[in-house]
Amino acid sequence: MEDGKFYAMKVQNIKNLMTRVPNNYSIEMVRILREINTFRLSHPNITQFKESYFTFEDEFAIITELAESNLYTFRENTELTNAQIASIMIQILKGTIHLHNQNVMHRDLSPDNILVFQNGQKFKICDFGMAQLLSSSKSFVGKPFFKAPEIDSCEEFSYSTQVDIWSLGVILYYLCTKKCQYQGKSIESIKRQDQTKVILLDDEQKVFEPVLNKMLQLNPALRIDAIQVLLELCKVNNEPQNNNLIEKHIQIEEEKQSQISPFIDDNQNGKGRAIFTDGSVYDGLWKNNIKVGFGRFIFNDGDVYIGEYKDGTRNGYGKYCYNDGNMYEGQWVNDSKEGLGQFKWNDGDQYYGQWANNKRNGVGVFTFKKDIYLGQYMKSKDHAIQMLITNDGGQIEIRRYENGKLVETLLKIENALK
Repeated sequence: MEDGKFYAMKVQNIKNLMTRVPNNYSIEMVRILREINTFRLSHPNITQFKESYFTFEDEFAIITELAESNLYTFRENTELTNAQIASIMIQILKGTIHLHNQNVMHRDLSPDNILVFQNGQKFKICDFGMAQLLSSSKSFVGKPFFKAPEIDSCEEFSYSTQVDIWSLGVILYYLCTKKCQYQGKSIESIKRQDQTKVILLDDEQKVFEPVLNKMLQLNPALRIDAIQVLLELCKVNNEPQNNNLIEKHIQIEEEKQSQISPFIDDNQNGKGRAIFTDGSVYDGLWKNNIKVGFGRFIFNDGDVYIGEYKDGTRNGYGKYCYNDGNMYEGQWVNDSKEGLGQFKWNDGDQYYGQWANNKRNGVGVFTFKKDIYLGQYMKSKDHAIQMLITNDGGQIEIRRYENGKLVETLLKIENALK
């Protein structure tokens, strides 16, 4: 590039994607588009995105800053003090908190996806396998051990940003021990056998045991959140604490206490059921007569919502099933679809991507009558650059839209392999 610096490049061949099962190349393109969007989140502990473009060889390239290595390679070749472990975790936590504040769950945090800069002094989150570009070696074999238990299970309330806390807990354990298993077994399997099992560390790292075990709770509702982890690690590392974070910590603890307490007075506090005069029903957590935490709401028209609440409204991650067979699963803010989510229509069409104020807004993938549209949306209309992949995989078009109207077709590719 013009500045004379070296950068990392990830390249996907579009035609190769077209030869796969449609659902597979759709997923791959979603990963690319989400990667672009995530890297555009500007933060010192998130890998910096530079640019993306299509090549004349029908390839799509993403360019990011070049790292020295990933956390796995760094840890395998470096002995760490407690202060270094805490510093690494604090940096990762700051990036994670920034993601969570933007309604983004990473879901795949592992030593592979943490990149190392400035001679091991700077650590940044990288998304969707970018770290694997750094060498020709295979991906870190322990990666499955970092996935939160609820991701692969059919939990009634799906999962939330707490999946990242579990992954960070296993990363902390790995930094302390160079292992991703405890006593020869996965931490998940141990916790499923005995949720009260305490993960022990050697004497040198005993200081991390309390926060580690708070992060590795099998029940995601009992895990501390990213801000609380950051506070505890700051204490371990004797770093100054932000007063705003402390206030947030106190608020979270108060909410947790209210959630585990039964209804003991006229106010609804804790877990319980309410049947409303219009026939709708709510089962879940309450605080001072307000829905908070996880819950299920059955509307009188047959619609059902299962997921997170805050201040009485749908906030966080949840699934909404409509009585006509449509379904939305993803992020909510104040009862509106906001952030990353997937909407499935009863006729088989579906959209996976970003939402704002209940409308498709931002990067997304829209499957319409089995054709796949990948690109930008604004207020549920096609906007800016769109990629069309026909349902038979035989053709790709790059189009430009303005406010739902096709302006021009920039590129048309025929798949000679069809």
